Amino acid sequence: MKRRTLFTGALGWAALGSWAHAASGESYPQRHITLVVPFGTGNIADNQGRMIARHLEKVLGQAVVVENKPGAGGSIGTEFVARAPANGYVLLYGTHGTQAANTALYPASRINPSSDLRAVHSLFRQSTVIVTPANRPWRSVRELLEAARKEPGRLTYSSSGVGTQTHLAGAKFQDATKVSLTHVPYNSQASITDLLAGNVDLSFNYAETVVQHIESGKLRALAINGKTRMAVLPGVPTVGEEGYPGAAVEGWSGVFAPRGTPDAIVALLAREIGKATEAPEAKAAMARLGSYPMGLSDVAFQSFVESEVPRWRDIVKSAGAEGR
Repeated sequence: MKRRTLFTGALGWAALGSWAHAASGESYPQRHITLVVPFGTGNIADNQGRMIARHLEKVLGQAVVVENKPGAGGSIGTEFVARAPANGYVLLYGTHGTQAANTALYPASRINPSSDLRAVHSLFRQSTVIVTPANRPWRSVRELLEAARKEPGRLTYSSSGVGTQTHLAGAKFQDATKVSLTHVPYNSQASITDLLAGNVDLSFNYAETVVQHIESGKLRALAINGKTRMAVLPGVPTVGEEGYPGAAVEGWSGVFAPRGTPDAIVALLAREIGKATEAPEAKAAMARLGSYPMGLSDVAFQSFVESEVPRWRDIVKSAGAEGR
């Protein structure tokens, strides 16, 4: 692949090609790039991270290695990237959790994602699906709320852990509908296992996890807990359509770099990541999981992230999960 170099100064940004210059003046990248995914393997975050890594490898001509660093709701991997050299060789797959909700969940964190990391480009927005075991009597949000109001706190909902989107979506739903549900946190797969067994009443879960069980008839979808319907579940209404637009909560993801990463490198990465999220095959694959590209780059994405911090702080507070 022929390398093209970015010339700054009098030529301005119009000279941006396929390669950028680091502060040292060397073309970027000269070696492999590490994309840190601050969660375990085999989940939607890991899948999205690897998809972006494959695209960047093709266009940058260097290996892009995905390194999973799970722990503390993503805080461990996030801190690792925040403390890495600001040269474009260590990047973060970040989410609404690592960049916004964790500021309330882990106030004693040694970093501030808003000031220690720089947004490069958004990836995808993601909402959850409100599902219930097929043997439960309610077939709509209205019937669910009627049951919940008759016996406050009796109905239970599972999540993959305190502070996760599957937990906070339930908290937001309760706040918007003025009902009381009992949260039952699990770790990873156990939450869906107990739901399928009928040991809990509800879950606010990802389409990736529940669609196969909805199609098999083991689970019933009541609503999409986001602003738009999902292509993979076209007949399932949103909570807004059911009369509770305030219950909608969407998670999101994006790529971040250590604060101080050169503008030229960020611009190059942002352009290529944007192309990756809008590629027809990527959009189709993500739509099957209920995810859709956001299309925000650099400054616009940074502004969006900063606006999300107080919103997620309020959601965490309503869940009673702040200050862990």
